[in-house]
Amino acid sequence: MPALRCGPPANSAPYAAAKAAQEALLLALAQENRGTGVTANVIRVQTIDVKHQRDLEPTSKNSSWTTPEEIAAAVQYLISDEAAAVNGIRMPLYGSP
Repeated sequence: MPALRCGPPANSAPYAAAKAAQEALLLALAQENRGTGVTANVIRVQTIDVKHQRDLEPTSKNSSWTTPEEIAAAVQYLISDEAAAVNGIRMPLYGSP
């Protein structure tokens, strides 16, 4: 059984720091704009499966990949009237079950 990975992989410190700063900025904006009708949320994606390999050739490696359609559906929800109260969240999109 493979070991579970906690945190970013080795040799990715600059990337991990940049992504953490990006998330912190958006979550701070969410708090600063609270109550104004403007929302800021983070959609977390590991790998975008543009070629739909997860569905065509499923493997343990690509099982957590996210399709562009799944990302678009999440964005469409977040900009909808139904999600008006959703602000300052981290939404993980790690593929279909």
